[in-house]
Amino acid sequence: MNSFINKILIITIFTICFGFSMFAGGIKGTVKNTHGEYLSFASIIVKGSPKGTMANEDGKYELALDPGNYTIIFQYLGHKTLEKQVVVNNDYLPLEIVLEEQAISLKEVEFSAKSEDPAYTIMRKTISMARFKILELNEYSARTYVKGTGQVSEVSGLIKMLAGKKIEKESGLKIGQVYVLESINDVIFKQPSSVREKVVSTRNNLPKQLQSQGTNFIPVSRTNFYNPKPFGDMVSPLSPTALAYYKFKYEGFFTENGQTVNKIRVTPKSKNDNVFDGIINIIEDSWYIHSLDLHFSSDNISNRIKMIFAPNKEIWLPINYTFRSDFDAFGFKGFFNYVTNVRNYTVAVNEKYHQRPVVIDEKIDKAEAKELKSEKVNSKIALNQKQVTRKQLNKFLKDAEKEDKKERKKKGEDVDLVRSYNIEIDSLHSKRSADFWNEERQVPLTDLEIKGYAQADSIAKTNEQQYKKDSVRNLPAFKFSHLIFGKTYNYGKRDDLFGFFNKSLSYTSPLDQIPSLDFVNTVDGYFLKASLRYDIREKLTKRESIYGDLRYALGRKALNWNLGYYYLKNQQSVEVRTGRYIQQFNDDRPISTPANTIYTMLAERNYLKIYQKDYANIEYRNRLSEKVTIRLNLEYAERMALKNLETFKPWIDVKDRSFSSNTPENVELANTDFDKHKTFLTEADIIWRPFAKKRKFNDREYTINTGNPIFRLKSTNGLLAESHFSRLQGSYEQFFDLEKLGNLHVLTNYGGFIQKPSYFIDYRHFNGNQTILRSFRFDAFRNLDYYLHSTTGNYLEVFAQHDFNHFLLTQITPLRIYGLKESIFANYLKVPNQQFEYVEVGYGLSGIGKLFGLEVVGNFVNGKYDATVLRIKFNR
Repeated sequence: MNSFINKILIITIFTICFGFSMFAGGIKGTVKNTHGEYLSFASIIVKGSPKGTMANEDGKYELALDPGNYTIIFQYLGHKTLEKQVVVNNDYLPLEIVLEEQAISLKEVEFSAKSEDPAYTIMRKTISMARFKILELNEYSARTYVKGTGQVSEVSGLIKMLAGKKIEKESGLKIGQVYVLESINDVIFKQPSSVREKVVSTRNNLPKQLQSQGTNFIPVSRTNFYNPKPFGDMVSPLSPTALAYYKFKYEGFFTENGQTVNKIRVTPKSKNDNVFDGIINIIEDSWYIHSLDLHFSSDNISNRIKMIFAPNKEIWLPINYTFRSDFDAFGFKGFFNYVTNVRNYTVAVNEKYHQRPVVIDEKIDKAEAKELKSEKVNSKIALNQKQVTRKQLNKFLKDAEKEDKKERKKKGEDVDLVRSYNIEIDSLHSKRSADFWNEERQVPLTDLEIKGYAQADSIAKTNEQQYKKDSVRNLPAFKFSHLIFGKTYNYGKRDDLFGFFNKSLSYTSPLDQIPSLDFVNTVDGYFLKASLRYDIREKLTKRESIYGDLRYALGRKALNWNLGYYYLKNQQSVEVRTGRYIQQFNDDRPISTPANTIYTMLAERNYLKIYQKDYANIEYRNRLSEKVTIRLNLEYAERMALKNLETFKPWIDVKDRSFSSNTPENVELANTDFDKHKTFLTEADIIWRPFAKKRKFNDREYTINTGNPIFRLKSTNGLLAESHFSRLQGSYEQFFDLEKLGNLHVLTNYGGFIQKPSYFIDYRHFNGNQTILRSFRFDAFRNLDYYLHSTTGNYLEVFAQHDFNHFLLTQITPLRIYGLKESIFANYLKVPNQQFEYVEVGYGLSGIGKLFGLEVVGNFVNGKYDATVLRIKFNR
């Protein structure tokens, strides 16, 4: 969910739309309530026509119409629908609309005898029909008007001091400026999962710095509350699991066009559980959503979603969608709005699922349910006006969807494709005429947006000459300062859709080592690093890279280097590398460079153990399908041991402590040092995801395997006589979504050597940790020596972690809302030939200050208590 909000936030904050032009004729005015308050985003529909619009945030509307007689429908959540007859000539007809609040009645007779709130039976029936609402739309097309508006109103003094000028220079953004983007998008949907979206036209007043970055369009929201999770990880009130997350309260009903609409109050059973809070209106008997007004909060962002639906071929479809966020986080304060107006629906109905049964709630209508229990229901039986229980509806759906899957298989369709989304930008999207926008614009700009556009236009004129100068300066040209600070040189055209340049050359300077604390160890002393990378990209499916790294060790006066070439096309990739470089004994690199630098220089502990190799390596990877991926790696290398510098000193000299040797200690091998030798290594992996599905984005495939197991088989071999060995490992991994109980992540590795290695480098090493800083890796122990128990024998690793929604401290609502998360974990290692059995269990608390977390870990060796330690983990 956070990723979606961040994407919309970026798009809407950094954009602004064109001024609103006047049309030739139609209607215009404002929509208010009886108290004189403007009704933001009220819906205006031309009856019997695909035309329509919505009011802006100030309640103003404007709709172009040809001369003629019309019936105009005005709608707003919680207010009576108003139909008004109008005659349009060649001028705009002013219409000031006042909507009365909706009178809510209670069904006293029907529900007076029920002990349970009547909202629950309404919602159970609606939930049982939710999947029908998704499947009954065989296909549709529509034209949409999308508008995003954003403003950063305040920035903290610290942010201004540290990065204010840089942000303004690089982005052109002004604090207090309102930015808006308008977009006309065409959308085509086809069952079961295909969406094609075309950005026909956009208008904005982005600063020129941002306009050149390919971010000047905004996609249509496809939020669907009939889906169990309509908005990231947010749980819909219509989800099959909704009753575990929500309390429902019946607040009455109102009648509209002869239909009864039930008003239901939705309240989370506990806050910060990815849940909504607000009102959802449900149409009686057909169980469609009529409208909704829901709230949720996340990471200091307060959000509100409003949707209005209207019938099309008896199917109620969304016509207005508004999303508002107010944020106050990380030194920034402001808001953004996202508005979508949908019109010109063309709908094809799937009659199999377009059913209107009389739903019997087994919990309330027990007698009727008992009578229906023996009746068989399947996909061959029409359900219209037929009494069926919720259980029978579920059986109907399972049978019908199973039949659909068989039919799709017969037709040669890919049944594992669960979602396909393609978006393209019309080549004329930024060149449409004013007449086009006069016809297509759906929501007039607010006074604030018009003012923002005028301000941005004034700023653009003032800065035009300076921008031209800066543009010249920013052309791909070398400057001496780039050697010191680094630089990325972009060439070619920036992709309108994804924002990347076709070609880029990136240089990383030694100064980048400072913030990453990657500049010193006991073998090299201080060292300098620089890298150069040249990328060529063609959309998402093809990429080439050539790169090189230089690393000079000042202490041992040695130059290390890497050269590489990477090629990706569709689902296959090849990477070729060669060089002379340093490597940790454990290829998984369990000791991070920041942790090693801190412990080496401040605590005189050098956990990092490295060697040097001259090598040539080639790796091939192929995602054969969403279920199977293979990887083959070949490497020829000459490996050489390295020693600590005798003269190296830490920043803080700890009394009675000295650095350990660069040769690790191990219980199986007394001396892990080695002579210079050659090796030829092969590594082959096969990854199997038996239940995986896939999705497509602009024809590139991605695997969806959430909640399903992953099996891996890995074979590692040394082929030369002097370094011959063979190891086989099998793995199982799965992530379980336990709904309200949280998430459980499990990983098991079992393996061993068919032929034992001669060199310690080729032992099976385990991802240990001896520092207070916890690794980001899931398959890492919290308090295990890095190399002491590396083995040439069999081994078993098990990692398990349960992340809770509510546990101990998170039972306290303010702490949970603040963002604290709790977890418990248990890790296990068994190395039989060492008679070593290691267990660690612990408790973790994350989200402290939004930046880091703490863990308390207890470990046991061969069944006996060993130690309790504290670990710090930082958010990624």
